[in-house]
Amino acid sequence: MPLAKKHGPRSFWTSLGSALMLEVGVVTLIFVWVILHPPEEIRQVVPLVMSMMDAPKEVQAAPPKPAKVPDVPPKVKTLTPQVVPEVRQAVEPAPPLVSTATAFSAPVPQVQPPVAAPVSPAPPLVDPALAYNVKLAAAVQAAFVVPGPAAALGFKGRARVEFHLKDGVVSNAKILQASGLGAVDRAALKAVEVASFPAPPVALLGKEGVYQIWVACY
Repeated sequence: MPLAKKHGPRSFWTSLGSALMLEVGVVTLIFVWVILHPPEEIRQVVPLVMSMMDAPKEVQAAPPKPAKVPDVPPKVKTLTPQVVPEVRQAVEPAPPLVSTATAFSAPVPQVQPPVAAPVSPAPPLVDPALAYNVKLAAAVQAAFVVPGPAAALGFKGRARVEFHLKDGVVSNAKILQASGLGAVDRAALKAVEVASFPAPPVALLGKEGVYQIWVACY
């Protein structure tokens, strides 16, 4: 028993080394056999690759050169002469010759141009009805009498009156805007009825007009 324990490990390593050497020898033999006897596929691929490498390269044709365009001389633009219109300068008339009086000739009388008379502006057009309305207002104001209540109170104001007038005859008189005191309004209507109106213009003869005036109380 003691002997078996002493030689056990050595015999293990000896057998392991023998196995490794055997495997290395087998691998070496296989490698040498593959080199000496290559497979058919490798034989077929190698010539094909070599043939492709040895094949002559295609010669690329050089691109055609562009055709040479003949040089064309640039066109020279001819300038057409422009006709400039002739500008005629106004010739001032020569001053009239005035002969001087001598001992043997009589002096020539000079004729002066006539002087134009100043033209007066035309008078502005005035509406005859408007001008007549101003005269009617003055006539009614002259006929107005301040009533007693307005004088006692010191009242100041005015009333706007409308009336129809035809050939000096008054009708339809009324107050459009009261003065604020009834006595003054009644006095304004009374002044319209008793006023002495001027004769109407020719354009208003025989026509009935409607007029509006202010009657003041001061």
